[in-house]
Amino acid sequence: MTRRDFLKTTGAGAFAVAATKTSLFAAQEEPPLRVALIGCGWYGKTDLFHLIQVAPVEVVGLCDVDRQMVEAAADMVAKRQASKKKPPVFGDYHKLLAEQRPESTVVGTPDHWRSLPMIET
Repeated sequence: MTRRDFLKTTGAGAFAVAATKTSLFAAQEEPPLRVALIGCGWYGKTDLFHLIQVAPVEVVGLCDVDRQMVEAAADMVAKRQASKKKPPVFGDYHKLLAEQRPESTVVGTPDHWRSLPMIET
């Protein structure tokens, strides 16, 4: 066998394996991560929107004590997430965590309010 024949055979084999692997893994797509946001101010929304850009997530709930802010954030999330669903909004993070049971939570509250929601999640 010559070096040229070896490279042709190996290259064709590698291409066949690569084509097979991509089709196998495409069928095993993972469901999006269920994420909630507590604290819908600028920092919380920024962190959540960056997460939406880099990972397959479904926002299952938003929480903030300011009703106008949480409603505006829900409208923004509906435009940016893949499902285009408007997530439910809450005024109490205990209720959000109990009803929606998120897999991950972004806590975007001010520094002095972060510890309790973080412990609860």
